[in-house]
Amino acid sequence: MLEGTLGFLRRHQRKFVIGAGVVGGLYMSAKLLTQRLVEMQASSAKERASKENIRRRFDQNQRDCLFTIMSLLPELSEQVLREVDVERLIAELRAIHRPQTSHPIPVDDEAADHESQVQPRGEGENNVWSNKNSSSSGSGSGSNNGDENTQIKDKKDHSPDQGNDSTDGSICNASATEEIESPRRTKVEIWEDIKVQSFARTMIAVYSESLLTMFVHIQLNIVGRSTYLDSVVGKFVGDNKDNVVLEGRSQSRISMTEEQNFLMLSWWFLNRGWRKMMNLIVDAVNHSVGQLSLKERMSHRELTALFNTIHIRLRENDIVQMLSGFVLPLGDANVSDYLSSNRLEADKVFTPVFIRLLDQIRDIIESRDFAYVFNSSVDRLTTQLLDALQESFPEPVPVPVFNKPLPPTVEGETAPDLDEVVKEFEEFSSPSESRVVVVQLLPRIAREGHQILNGVPNNYLENISASREVQALSAVVYTAESSML
Repeated sequence: MLEGTLGFLRRHQRKFVIGAGVVGGLYMSAKLLTQRLVEMQASSAKERASKENIRRRFDQNQRDCLFTIMSLLPELSEQVLREVDVERLIAELRAIHRPQTSHPIPVDDEAADHESQVQPRGEGENNVWSNKNSSSSGSGSGSNNGDENTQIKDKKDHSPDQGNDSTDGSICNASATEEIESPRRTKVEIWEDIKVQSFARTMIAVYSESLLTMFVHIQLNIVGRSTYLDSVVGKFVGDNKDNVVLEGRSQSRISMTEEQNFLMLSWWFLNRGWRKMMNLIVDAVNHSVGQLSLKERMSHRELTALFNTIHIRLRENDIVQMLSGFVLPLGDANVSDYLSSNRLEADKVFTPVFIRLLDQIRDIIESRDFAYVFNSSVDRLTTQLLDALQESFPEPVPVPVFNKPLPPTVEGETAPDLDEVVKEFEEFSSPSESRVVVVQLLPRIAREGHQILNGVPNNYLENISASREVQALSAVVYTAESSML
């Protein structure tokens, strides 16, 4: 039996060898495959953790951008509202409307009705602005009354007969009447200034908030990229980071002082750059709005076309090409102004790392991507502004047109004119657009300009910060190879 078994093995030796090789190969292949699967799972988990880490850091960086912009907007808003002071014009206009006498005179209802009847046509619409801004214009009109009372008192002191009360009263009334009849500026001129400055302040708010939002996002994403790379390097090599090479380039760490100097560049736009932008915007507004009549009735579609005209005028003046000069102190004179205003020394500020950061952010601002995102942000804010102004236009009410019934068509009679039927149907189905007098739109336009800069919560800022274009540009800057210094 043993000999039979050995003979069987000898006869099938080759089969057993091949079978053993196959089984061993399958075992080794399975083991190798299992090992590769484990490595792939570990690599995938590590990659997911890395992506989640960078995503979490990026999201936190975007929230920091939003909070930083919210902290910078009050400084910008204070200067814009002081420079384009619509409230001062309202106070000046109210001072003209208010009676100017040496003693306060009670005004009854009959006097108010008489005053409204004496006003020329169209001035009743001016009260729409005045009533909505009574709180802000009271102080200005009060000071004007005080100055006029002082002038009247001086005239009384120099009158030949100071004991005659009737004469004093006539002199006071004459002087007050003279000042009312011959003001230094007419009400029409003041209203024209209110019209231009209302549009100008709103457009300044739109453009300045868009540019400030994008500039801060670029700054913080460049710094955030550097911080992330430092954290990655520190995780693997500890504190010895001087000779670390990432993707063939040496890394120069950004010190705390250099980071502060880099982030301080926003001071230039908040105190100097926005004024240069304001000059371009005021010129475009004067060109587009200057000939607009205060009594003209506008529809929402025409108001949209008016804002588009201002945008087209600004883009024709190459405002996008000037953005780098608005946010960065370019040129020796501007650099000297920036350093002296902030009490900085050039040798300590313009280090090699800071110069590299400055060149990098300037390249980004002058790129086509930045121009595209800037124009998209301006259009987004303008659309939101026009949606808010839509509330000032009441819904048009269709006026039903009662037409005669169509006569029956019988032999010997002609069919009704189809064109007339279609025209009558269009008149009934498509009501005319709602129109509002321009002077009634000015309060809401000026208020929205204030809301863009000072709104709490600021829906305009949240809208532009959460836009896909701004987020995409931030992601490109955060993950770009050129961000590695």
